[in-house]
This record gives sequence, C-alpha cells and structure tokens, in this order.
Amino acid sequence: MKNSAFLFVLIVGLILSFTGCEKYLEIPVEAGLTEDDIFSTYKNFQGFQDQLPVMMKDYTRGGARRVHSLGGECVAYAGFSVTKANLGLYARAGGGLMDAHSIFFPHNEGSSHEGANFGLYSHMWKAVRIANICIEKVNEGAPVEATPEQRNWLKGQALFYRAFWHYEFVRIWGTIPYVDTLIANGSEYDYMERHWSYEKNGKTYNDCQAVFEHIIDDMEEAATLLPSVWPDPIINWGRPTRLAALGYVAKALQNSASPLFNEYSTGVADYDDELLSRCVVACETVIEEAKSIIGRQPPGMPQVNADGLTNFEDYQRIFVLADGGIQPGTPEVLWKKPTDAFGAVTVRQTAGRAYGDFNLTNQDGAQGNCQYADKFEMADGTRYRPEYDQDATRRWKGRDPRFYKVFYVHGDTVGTKVVNQAWRVRAKEFNCFIVRKYFADGVNNPDYEGNGYATPYLRLADIYLSYAEAAYELSNDYNAVPAGGTMSAADALNIVRSRAGMPDVATTLGTIGDYDYLIPASEEDAYAGNVDPFRVLYRNERAVELAYEGQYWYDIRRWKIAHYKDGTPIQILKFDLVGGNADVSNPIDDENVVRIKAPDSGNFVFKEPHYWMPFLDEDVFFAESWEQNPGW
Repeated sequence: MKNSAFLFVLIVGLILSFTGCEKYLEIPVEAGLTEDDIFSTYKNFQGFQDQLPVMMKDYTRGGARRVHSLGGECVAYAGFSVTKANLGLYARAGGGLMDAHSIFFPHNEGSSHEGANFGLYSHMWKAVRIANICIEKVNEGAPVEATPEQRNWLKGQALFYRAFWHYEFVRIWGTIPYVDTLIANGSEYDYMERHWSYEKNGKTYNDCQAVFEHIIDDMEEAATLLPSVWPDPIINWGRPTRLAALGYVAKALQNSASPLFNEYSTGVADYDDELLSRCVVACETVIEEAKSIIGRQPPGMPQVNADGLTNFEDYQRIFVLADGGIQPGTPEVLWKKPTDAFGAVTVRQTAGRAYGDFNLTNQDGAQGNCQYADKFEMADGTRYRPEYDQDATRRWKGRDPRFYKVFYVHGDTVGTKVVNQAWRVRAKEFNCFIVRKYFADGVNNPDYEGNGYATPYLRLADIYLSYAEAAYELSNDYNAVPAGGTMSAADALNIVRSRAGMPDVATTLGTIGDYDYLIPASEEDAYAGNVDPFRVLYRNERAVELAYEGQYWYDIRRWKIAHYKDGTPIQILKFDLVGGNADVSNPIDDENVVRIKAPDSGNFVFKEPHYWMPFLDEDVFFAESWEQNPGW
C-alpha cells in the first residue's frame, strides 16, 4: 500500500525532466512532448501541476540543520537554524537564516534528497507562476480530454497552491504583491507596488490584510471546486481538499486579525473584531465539514472521535508511520507535505531528520529546552514549577500525557536501546529533552525499517484552538458563545484538552492562582500588568498541542510578544546518576539536577526587526518600490 500511495509525487520526476527553470515549461526535443501534449489530458496536466507539492518544505525534514523551531523552544549546535534564530541571526550576513542551511533556502542545490532543493523563499515565485499557468490553461478550456469535474479539480488545486504560497510568504516577510496573473519573463516585482489596498464588501484592507483577503478569496473558490474526499483516496490522499482550503480561510483570518498584522495594516497593535468574527464562522465551518466526512478516510487509517480528532491511543499516527501503511497522518491532518521517504533516511541520515539524539538516531539534532518543556502542565492541570527539577517524583512523572508523546525522558526504553541522559554519558550532546514526536514507538538507529514521518501544516486541533482564541478575544468571556458559533472558547479548548485526558478549563483556571510562576518574568510586560489567565491558558495550550510543528514562532510573532523573550536564558538540564554510575536500571535515582544556560546558545535574542525576515539585497535593489523590512 505504501508503494501505491502518492503516485502523483513519482510522476513529477518525468514532468520535471521537460520543465525548465526559467520559463517553467521548456520542453527538450528528446522528450517527444509538446506543450499541447502536457495540457491535453488530465493525467499529464496533473503531473505538471504536481511540481507544487514537491516544492513545499516540511518543517522538520530536509536536514538536521533546517528545523523550523525558531522561537527559542530548542537548543542545537552552531550552524543549525535553531541556533541561528536563538542568536537573532536572521540576515544572510554572518551565515544567518537567509543563507543556506535553513528552511528558507535549499540545503544543497546538488542534493538528491527528497525536498532538499526547495525553500520557502527560494521557490515562492516559481511555485506561484506554475499555479498561474495552470489556472490560465484551465480557463482556456484545457485539458480537452477531461471532464468538467476534473477541470474543477485542477483549477481548485492551482488556486489552493497559489494562496498557500502567498500565505507562507506574508506571514514571514510582511506585505507583498498578490501575483494572480502571469507576468512576462517571470518579473514578479517590477509591475506592482509592494504596499497596496483591496476593497471588499465595503471595507478597505491594506497591506498584509489585503494579501490575506486575496488568500481567502482563492481558498474560498478552491473550496467550491475541490472534493471533500478524493476518489481513490489511497493514490490521491494528500491532495488539497475542500476541507484544507476552508481551513486556510480560517487561518488567514486568524493571522489577519492578530496584533502584529493588524498593526502593520492599520497601526493598531490589537485584535480586529471584524476579522475575529469572521474567523469564528470560518472555524465553525471547518469543524462541521470535518465531522461530516468522518469514516470516509482511506482503509487502514485510524478512526477519529466524534469531534473529528484522532483518538489519543493513535496520537502518534498524526505524525509518524511504522507499519508500511499509506502515509504518516490521520484524518485530523488537514494539510501536509506528502513524503515517499521511509526507513533509514528518516532516522539515521542527517539529511532527513531535524530532531534526534546520537544514541537513538546516529546523528545529533535539535532538542527541546527546559523552558519549553515546562509549558507542559502536571496531569492535574497545575503548572510545572522549575523547582520540580529537583523532585524525581515530579520532574518526569505525573505530567500532561502529551508530554510523553512529545519527549523521551531518562530511562525510556526505545526498542533495543535505553535513553540515558546522565551528563557524563552524553558529554557529546546537549543534555536536554529529546523530541520523540516524529518517532514511531521503538524506532531507533538499527530498527528503522518502514518508519516515516511528516509534519502537519494544519490539523483540526489547531482549528479548535483558533476558534477558542477568536471567540475569547471578541468578548473576554470564555463562556460566551459568539455569533456564528455553536460553542464557547472554553468548550473548544476543552475538546482538545479532553482528548489528552487533561482537566477542563474551569478546573485548571481554579488551580493557577500564583502568577509568579505562570508567566516568566521576561514575558510579564507582554500582558501590560494585566495577566489574563484564560489568555495565558489558550496560548500555552497551543504551545503544548502543536509543539515542534513549526507553529510557535509564528504564534509569538503574530501576538506581538516575541520581543519580551529577548534576553531570556536558554536552559538545559544537567544531572549525574548517584555516584556517577551510568547504569540506568534505577532511572529516577539521580542527584545534582541543575539548570544551566545552554553552552552554545546563551540568551534568546529577539528584537523588533525580527518580526519580519529580511529580503535579499538583490530583491530590494531590483525594484524601487520594494524597500527592505525595518531594521535590516
């Protein structure tokens, strides 16, 4: 079944052989194909369009140096994108994130590893151009040998990808033109001003919010053209669906309404109520759509509960696969990059895995730091306190059940290996929290056959949490049901928490009380002296539920609180077993547990300019209207 899944990904190799880099449709004579051939049949047209999912970047694939945990939640060695972000090295100068070895640019242009040649920045305009070619061809009546339904599917996918790439770009670099027409010679910059406005339903949207409105328009049209469930779901599983398009409508509205983007577009660093109200309705639509197709997933894929969420016993299947099935993922995953890489490349090779522990994976990778691990509550809903580091009965025991899905801890058995985090044993590595989210149970360096993984771009749990945020920020009443919705913010949060067996909102808020440990001192100013317990709770819930899925950096930026973390020490955990014994037979009998600053990372750096990634100098110089982002 694994070999038949994502047949469309394998077709791309043929299509790329007659698709050039400049015009994206240059056909060598030896291919024996013409442009008319490519767009004459549904299969050929789909093959050409299937370059687009290959260009996407999985946030945790493509190299151990390229993980997208950029918000201070990880530690790693020098040269990793994690470390560059922790040190505030964003620009190309000095080998920052805009240089090689990051999620934004290719790791190695000559690499044959799946996805290694694609980056968010480096392939944005190429991807948009291909999508626009496809839309134009469908509008002209191609493919002739296709049904109206098939033409709808082709156009729906192209609209989806065009919107998706703009969505990724605007969240990182700020306002950009929305390229929805073919541009001669691929000159994406020279015919439009970077700053612009968009009139819609009697309201004027500016800059970032104008871009998000165009994204919403494309995604809404795509939703009318795409199927809820693809025919032959084994081969087609992973293509954009109506549900995925609706999901991005909700996420575009959430981002557009958030303080960072609202300030950029209107000068007001607070939520926009009109956009929040629309976000509530959009999230409600996604949730109802997800419930309506329960039970229609491909054979062998885990079932979901009545809320459309994966049952907790199958939680790891959201991210990993180890039994030769269809793909990593469950119906809860609304959108992800498809993968056809399994086995050694996902575990043993640095080109394939971003998180890891040398003893488990035969490579070093990024690992979670103490501050982020502390976000995981105790199982009774109380907050973890740093002093619990000294308490072996609390440090790794009695935590939120998701803690054990996200991290390996000292003494865990992983197949034929045992996790040993004693400092003297792991002197080569950071002594910190090993991220296990993308490991199937028992998978390690020698035992990896059939294992695969993929990072969800968007899943239904995120939509519930987005609903909770929008509903609460509209009224500051977590028990109020907003217009267009059917549940309160607390209801939505409880659905996600209850899946993991965590106490409900009322119980948890009743245990908080002491704000001194609830909010790190460096972040207190983010609440302007008004620590709002439910806001803290829903934001913390996002950090826990969506841990290491490439979401945290985007969240702390759109909330405009990332700069309050500036100067926060990045901490790791150092301890030795009693007597320096490396035996792990008694894993909780350890002593001298202390937090120390990560030796190669120091303090987390986030200044005002870091809210927007810098453009490359050649792009800024290319067009007079394309000014550099502030501070760069």
